[in-house]
Amino acid sequence: MLLVELLAVVAFVALAAWATTRGDVQGALRPIDPEALVTGPSQDRWMGIFFEDQPVGYAVTSQSNTADGGALVRSRSLFRMVAMGSIQQVITASTAVLDADKTMKRFEFYMDSDQIKLAVRGEMRPGELHMELVQAGEVQSLDLPMDQAPAMSMSLERLLTREELAVGQRFELPYFDPVTLAQDTMQVEVTGVELVPGTAEEAYWLTTRFAGVESRRLVTPGGETLREEGGLGLSLVRMTREEAESLLDNSEPVDLIARSAVALSRPIPSARSSQVLEVTVSGVDPARIPRQPPQQQVDGDRIKIMMPLSAEIPSLPRYLADTLWETNGSPLFLEPPDGPPQPAGPELIAALQPGTLIPSDHREIRDAAWGILERTPDRKAAARELVRWVYAELDKRPVLSLPNGLEVLRRKEGDCNEHTALYVSLARAAGIPARIAAGLVYTDQMDGTPNFYYHAWPEVHLGGDTPWVPVDPTFGQFPADATHIKLVEGDLDRQVEILGMMGRIQLEVVEVR
Repeated sequence: MLLVELLAVVAFVALAAWATTRGDVQGALRPIDPEALVTGPSQDRWMGIFFEDQPVGYAVTSQSNTADGGALVRSRSLFRMVAMGSIQQVITASTAVLDADKTMKRFEFYMDSDQIKLAVRGEMRPGELHMELVQAGEVQSLDLPMDQAPAMSMSLERLLTREELAVGQRFELPYFDPVTLAQDTMQVEVTGVELVPGTAEEAYWLTTRFAGVESRRLVTPGGETLREEGGLGLSLVRMTREEAESLLDNSEPVDLIARSAVALSRPIPSARSSQVLEVTVSGVDPARIPRQPPQQQVDGDRIKIMMPLSAEIPSLPRYLADTLWETNGSPLFLEPPDGPPQPAGPELIAALQPGTLIPSDHREIRDAAWGILERTPDRKAAARELVRWVYAELDKRPVLSLPNGLEVLRRKEGDCNEHTALYVSLARAAGIPARIAAGLVYTDQMDGTPNFYYHAWPEVHLGGDTPWVPVDPTFGQFPADATHIKLVEGDLDRQVEILGMMGRIQLEVVEVR
């Protein structure tokens, strides 16, 4: 899927990077040895990556037969863009081993971006996909329940050859994205047919939908992709190696952050101190905008944001994650302050758990959290102190990678994703329920152009009439201002849904105060 994986599946790195970048970090899964698997010749297929007809990178894929009748698929690519005035380059490499029936058995994925490295290995086991993630010098194991092997970007072409393509045909495939760890059903529809230039061969246009993201691709009956198009003006086009490798020689990097901004007809005065914002939304179904009254209300095409004042947030006792646990493993929360501990519901329990990129149970994270909050008297003061600390400690610079709270703590730099991942990790480590919100925020600091830009920020559970309070350590805000419009909530597997709105959503300001 172009929009789901393009910003990560971009590299021109050999798979040997696994051995040269992960140092002494070891996992239980044995690395794939491509040379031991290949039994037949392979042919590289090159594609250029474009944004509104301007080149931003290239990709190459090869497929070889294996001794058991399956296939080995290897992919590498490179993607270059501008983020906040800095040129960023992401490189990745991936390998997948497929069965004779074209389903995925094992895969490896590697990404390298500005000294930030991520590696994922996975293999199908009975009833589950077992994975190991290597990041920040740590190995994490993750098991995802799955009845059958999912399609992935590396195996999709082979799976398409199992279908007799015809216009009007529709079918579904289980799909998994190793970058965001999102799994869902991919819907495929054959929408058109055309002749391949210079040949008598027909190619079919397929529209694919996954996690709210829609793209279309032109494929041959043999499953080879000739062109792929998605939102934000991104596309891949088949070309020769020479053409692909020369694409970036004389081209200017594209600022995708600026290009994806939601433009406004007029600026918002005093945005950072606003408490109430009302806008109209168009271009996307308003039903996709989450409701969180009284803070975020959606009525037809109108969104109203009402942020609480700091004085309106109650000063409840701080959660003590180490001690307030029942014998059945459920946490107890001191709320109300003058009553007995109350059992937590599923929502709060989830907001206290460590995650793949939120290692709140790691010793370094826990030690940092309690060191920061040692003298804070209550939960409100703790949440405010974490905003102050993260804002002060992190250098503000763009980082194109998956934000891991532990790596951010060690490197002390990043953009809104890194600020949010570290804040949520520290809050959960201290027993304060926290979660990730992603959406739009107003700013005039990007090239001086006042627009809404895509952004991420934490929400913490502080009780009162508005128990979930948005805060913004990137801006140093407690609570966040009213120009924070939430579009999705959750970790990376949920944040991918925002891609389906990018380039489509439009806003018009009705009121701000």
